[in-house]
Amino acid sequence: MRKKKLAVLGRGTAGVLSMAQLINRGPVAQDAEIEWYFDSNVKPQAVGEGSTLDVPSTLLKTIGFFHNNLHRIDGTVKQSIRKMNWGKGNDFYHSFPPPAVGYHFNAIELQKYIFETLKDQVTLIDQNITSDQIDADYIIDCSGTPTNADDIETTKYIPVNAAYVTQCYWELPRFFDTLTIARPYGWVFGIPLKNRCSIGYMFNDNINSVEEVKEDVKNIFDEFNLIPSTTTNELHFKNYHRKVNFTERVAYNGNASFFLEPLEATTLSAVILVNKLAHDIIKNPSWKSRNNFMYLDRLKKTERMIMFHYFAGSKFKTPFWDYAEERGRTCLEEAVTDNNWMKKYELSKQVDIKNTTGLVDELQRMNYKDNGGEDWSTWNYYANLSSMGLDIYDKIDALKQ
Repeated sequence: MRKKKLAVLGRGTAGVLSMAQLINRGPVAQDAEIEWYFDSNVKPQAVGEGSTLDVPSTLLKTIGFFHNNLHRIDGTVKQSIRKMNWGKGNDFYHSFPPPAVGYHFNAIELQKYIFETLKDQVTLIDQNITSDQIDADYIIDCSGTPTNADDIETTKYIPVNAAYVTQCYWELPRFFDTLTIARPYGWVFGIPLKNRCSIGYMFNDNINSVEEVKEDVKNIFDEFNLIPSTTTNELHFKNYHRKVNFTERVAYNGNASFFLEPLEATTLSAVILVNKLAHDIIKNPSWKSRNNFMYLDRLKKTERMIMFHYFAGSKFKTPFWDYAEERGRTCLEEAVTDNNWMKKYELSKQVDIKNTTGLVDELQRMNYKDNGGEDWSTWNYYANLSSMGLDIYDKIDALKQ
């Protein structure tokens, strides 16, 4: 009997996670030939340097990665997100339930670490190639942003489309939480690593210029006693997802599948879910339609969670925030007509954030439920924390009138 041939294309963060999950997926990879295609001339991208709770558990289950390995990827433990200036000017902590944690990490070092761990277990093919040129029964394509605009759909509501990122080097971290700070022209993230932090200003280049952003971000450097380096990057992007993510023989992942701005650090969580859905299809191709629905449903829910923040607004009254609040209102006006979403939203109000034992057990198992592809207790917990901190329940409830 011929062995099934499986392949991963790409060795960026999505590519290495896809291979790690594929190799360690039991019956999916059992007795299969596994090939890893990548082009070593392609410069790796340092994206997704903050995680939610499922990244540590996935790294543990797939490559035996423990907290004491964090120094190998310049990492720090992520216990919470500090959110500043949102809503009425609130400063609050969106904390993870103990003992669960996320990670901050150097994406390039994580890619190297996983690649070195796995490279001897598969066939490596260093070649510039596309998934339609690969001879395999099923391929997870992590080759980067799609070149055919007809294959993707731009997300409706997210108001930022650009970022200006500065690396600030330090001997020891000067903060430990992810920073998410509303500013006049958008919002700023801060990712603390072992030897540096990334400060990224997310903005809309149709409303504000990068020169305005460069001047305003100096306030963050001063507030957190940071020394900006000359290592900077200016990015312009679309927020998008695939119209059809799973075909008869290809699943797209990472930027080849979607891009949503990093406000809630959801990228790698979605990468992990896409891999699980791909493994389902490898075992049972008839699940393709179901899993395409679950993929789109997950990204729609993620966009709505992001838009909670913009609908809450900020303490700044600027053209960007006028636009962002309007986009948030329009998104959530649509959401409140979705009975399934409203059921979860109403349940989120009832979550006792002090009683998290069952939630942590469920998060550590990370078993995605059939109805919608996610665990409801997880969604409720995060919706509760965001809604309370943003002081947004009344604004959402008013949309139902």
